[in-house]
Amino acid sequence: MNRRTSFIFATLLLTTLSVSAIDLDAGFRNPPETTKPYCYWYWLNGDITADGITKDLEAMARAGIKQAMIGNIEGGGPVKMFSPEWYSLTHHALKEASRVGVEIRMFNAPGWSQSGGPWIKPEQSMRRIDWNEVEAKGGQFSQMVRPANRQIQDVAVLAIPRKKTVSLHGSVPSGEDKGKSGVVCFRHTEPFKARALVVKGAVAAKLYALKDGKKELVTEIQPGGRNSETDFLPDGDRTYSFKEVTAQEFVLEPCNLPLDAVTLTSEPMVAQVIEKQMGRMHPNPSPTWESYQFKDSVEPDDASTVVHQKDILNLTDKLSTDGLLTCELPAGNWTVIYFGMVSTGKQNGPAPPEGTGLEVDKMSKALIEYHFNSMFGTLLKEITPEEKKAWKGVTIDSYEKGAQNWTDGFDKEFKKRAGYDPIKLLPVMTGRVIDSAKASDQFLWDLRRNVADMIGENYVGGLSAAAHKNGLTTWCENYGHWGFPGDFTIYGRYSDEIGGEFWSTGDLGTIECRAASSTAHIYGRRRVYAEAFTSGLDLRSHPYLIKRRGEGMFCEGINHFVLHVVAHQPRDGVPGKNPAFGTAFHRNTPWFNECRDWVRYLQRIHFMLQQGNPVADVAVYIGDFAPQMTGPANPVPAGYDYDFMGSDAILNNLNVVNGKWVVYDEKDRKRVAASYELLAIPECGYTRPQVSKRLEALKKAGGKVVTSSPVPVKSLQDLGVAPIVSESTCTLRWKARQLDDGMLFFLSNFGAVGTFEAKLRVTGKVPELFNPVTGEIRKIARYKAEKDGTRICINVNDGSDSFFVIFREKQQAASVVKVQAEGKDVGPGALALYYDAKNTLTAESGSKGVYTLTLSDGTEKTFRMDKDSESLPLKGAWTTSNKDAQGFSVFNEITFTVPTDFGKGQKILLDLGSVEVMAKATLNGKEFETLWMPPFALDVTDVVKTGDNKLKVLVTSTSKGKPKLGEVKLRTVSRQAEK
Repeated sequence: MNRRTSFIFATLLLTTLSVSAIDLDAGFRNPPETTKPYCYWYWLNGDITADGITKDLEAMARAGIKQAMIGNIEGGGPVKMFSPEWYSLTHHALKEASRVGVEIRMFNAPGWSQSGGPWIKPEQSMRRIDWNEVEAKGGQFSQMVRPANRQIQDVAVLAIPRKKTVSLHGSVPSGEDKGKSGVVCFRHTEPFKARALVVKGAVAAKLYALKDGKKELVTEIQPGGRNSETDFLPDGDRTYSFKEVTAQEFVLEPCNLPLDAVTLTSEPMVAQVIEKQMGRMHPNPSPTWESYQFKDSVEPDDASTVVHQKDILNLTDKLSTDGLLTCELPAGNWTVIYFGMVSTGKQNGPAPPEGTGLEVDKMSKALIEYHFNSMFGTLLKEITPEEKKAWKGVTIDSYEKGAQNWTDGFDKEFKKRAGYDPIKLLPVMTGRVIDSAKASDQFLWDLRRNVADMIGENYVGGLSAAAHKNGLTTWCENYGHWGFPGDFTIYGRYSDEIGGEFWSTGDLGTIECRAASSTAHIYGRRRVYAEAFTSGLDLRSHPYLIKRRGEGMFCEGINHFVLHVVAHQPRDGVPGKNPAFGTAFHRNTPWFNECRDWVRYLQRIHFMLQQGNPVADVAVYIGDFAPQMTGPANPVPAGYDYDFMGSDAILNNLNVVNGKWVVYDEKDRKRVAASYELLAIPECGYTRPQVSKRLEALKKAGGKVVTSSPVPVKSLQDLGVAPIVSESTCTLRWKARQLDDGMLFFLSNFGAVGTFEAKLRVTGKVPELFNPVTGEIRKIARYKAEKDGTRICINVNDGSDSFFVIFREKQQAASVVKVQAEGKDVGPGALALYYDAKNTLTAESGSKGVYTLTLSDGTEKTFRMDKDSESLPLKGAWTTSNKDAQGFSVFNEITFTVPTDFGKGQKILLDLGSVEVMAKATLNGKEFETLWMPPFALDVTDVVKTGDNKLKVLVTSTSKGKPKLGEVKLRTVSRQAEK
């Protein structure tokens, strides 16, 4: 690569790494307004009051919530959605939000999923192909072919030649299997070639051919799952294709289905045809990468058994408006198939009855705009400038409404995208092989791919376009739990903001959050949101209990939480109104009213993880197939990080510069948003020519590729790429970001407490420790510079601790590499070492002793601590008073005396002992931050005084407990600075 190109790359990289001019330290200690979390704000059951709205918003503002997303969930209450009263309350919410400084989004439809309402007619809804078959012979044909009892739109009428085949229903076994339960027999009058099995129902069984009295395994079938709530053909035939086997008799076992529910046929069939047309999707919320990589249909050995497009008659123009087909058929046996579009019948929900209707067609931009205007048109006409100031956008929650596979004009759009007319391939959807097994599978592959692309472009893109026309933006969760027919990368690309989701308990959230962060990274979005702390309702939950889980999702790439859920509280009183799911982030939850400092902790993490750019060595290609909700599991070795890469980004946003794979910020093409050393392209079946061509061009430009997942560690080592985090003394979760002047590491979810060591991939700079709970920043003294990284040594006090380790300043002084006392190693928990604001080496300890420090330059230093920690239990009478009527928040007050000689020359801590669950201390008029996790201790050195001291501690519990304060005491820590 020439010098000019290298210079351009360097310039782009500098542009990439440039961050806000806000000072990192100041922004961390006092995070800006933009880092405040958002929340879902559910208006439940039509039980809504103006007073409750005002109090909710005021409570959000006090807690530090920046934006609330209104969702109208279920009905049955006094306020009917879209009634004058409901509009009045919505206007009131916008006006009050503007007054208190809370922004508003609204779910784009009643309920949380998905996009529909009573204004959607069947011909505007999500639709699928349906068909009706009529057998016919050559000659004059006149018959009703359109189903009379269904609301259906014509797509095509085809006549296909009917081949001679053998098709056998199951029968009772004979011979040695006679009377045996769970065995189904297929017996013909003579040997025939069996090629497929069609099953109505679900069964796991083995098909055998009986030859010379012996069983020969033909194939093994597995049923897969179904979900009647989201599948549009949950009970459609299950088709199994296999290499033909000639025999006169076959048996299927074990099988307890009705005999007429299983058919063995010589006709070539498309394997998993219902699944391949998306009529039956992955049945649970967590599909794997392999879930939609379908098995190929087996090519028949006899080409004469296959119908070809050239032999199919298109009779669509012979169909009358009343559904009568009149035509002349050539000689022979024919099957006339009417194809039409019917609604999938899926409705938005869980919504009030008056807001419930069909889901809008996700492949039509025009109908999406119609839906948007139907939902918001009245509000937009009536809204005042003051109200509009608060309303920022619309929300698209996780997709839960199953697939569709056709729309108006889809045949023309299909031809434009795939390069061929799909009409004469429609019989493939009935299970028939047309032209060849490969061509039939390819048609269904192209169908799924085009549906996924159009849903991203027309549904999410259409909602974004409609929102933009009205000065609003979109926020979208770019995945789906129930029958998601899209591609998470394209689906997210067309939204202004991208979000994931995670639950407080269980595993749900890992693939969702990685899907969101990968999509954000490959299209250059700095913020990656997540619907945070969804769960089954547990009123015992509080911030400390959910901290570790939330931080695990920060390590999946999330950097801005949307709290789930602030339920609207129409009235005062603990425990308030709660849905059956979500953490109770609302004003009738006692601790929520005292959670401002917990929110500030979230802001600190948001602020830090939004700096610079993500660090990942590998981009992992998810393949070109659809649908897709995730990529390959565990694609990189421990210590490395990755982003998933989709075909759309490869075609439109991926480049190779100076041997690195780079992606750009779509809204600022001069900014490199992320770079990767390696692109992993695992085996994933067919790839469209344009994608393959682009990949080949990028490889020729110097892009390095490995064709496997997981990526072998040797592939990275051969490139000289060391792990980002390695050699840790316990398990942990982590995330790294590149700053304009260094590196940032977020460390959390530690597997053990006590001394923690790890090597971080950065050299020549001094590590600093940022504590997001306290806002404290310290320069780490205990570290060791190594050839390919820096080994840090810190103390983990609690399993829910987390830290940022920042490398900015060049190392100019020796570091501490070893500490001993009386010949024994001493960890950072026993002797804390750091550099103070004046870069003076400082030691703190609660244990008396002489400590010998070995420095990286071979020299030694000695620190002498003359005192052990002393404790002073607070003696005197405590008085208590309730802050609230029910005693969930209690003031504890005491006046205590400190002797003259206590803590002289030492650091003094106020230790509150074991607290349930939050405590806010005020000592001698100085109010401290609320403590919400261990240790419940404060540095009061500059506040405590000799003689009488006044302490007030506000202790707040959950709605299922009562506030508890531990044994309160003062304790000392010796502190000594290097002389």
